[in-house]
Amino acid sequence: MTGKEIICIVSAYLLGGICSGYYLVRIKCRQDIREQGSGGVGARNVGRILGRSGFIITLLGDSLKGVAAVSLARWFVVSETALALVLFAVIAGHIWPAVLGFRGGRGIATAIGGLLTFDPLLALLLAGLTGVMMIFRRGFILSGLAAFLLLPCAALVLGATVERFVILCASSLIILFAHRERIRCAFASSLPAREA
Repeated sequence: MTGKEIICIVSAYLLGGICSGYYLVRIKCRQDIREQGSGGVGARNVGRILGRSGFIITLLGDSLKGVAAVSLARWFVVSETALALVLFAVIAGHIWPAVLGFRGGRGIATAIGGLLTFDPLLALLLAGLTGVMMIFRRGFILSGLAAFLLLPCAALVLGATVERFVILCASSLIILFAHRERIRCAFASSLPAREA
């Protein structure tokens, strides 16, 4: 791996760590968004405090991080493997930002922005899988998480390289890990109640 590729990957992680929702709430309300609501720094939690405008600004800010990181790497003309690692790094930076004590967001908006720039077909595939999953299970977030789980396999069927498949798997797994509490609650609520 070349020096410029390493710089792009590290820069992507640092860029991912600029959690727009955290700074927006900190500036406007002098509060730590991680101590409010769900504890996340994402658009939904920010929207609870700042309303629709806060939701939209945070959603765009987090998505644009993914776009910017991958676009920068493309501008430096890095290898396909390095580009996929940039995608992983910007998502990881959002979930575990060093500047915020490794307590960040859950990565979906950043991942979608990165995927749109990395490979628009994968982003469309993710949207399609989410739509299909919503047919079988209500709930946009859980359907989206299931789509992230299926995305690497779908990409492999469509001819993705082994390197791309592995990095997509890693990206999906850290997003699922970031949502582990929501997944656990969803499974717990779907289990039949025990008889007394």
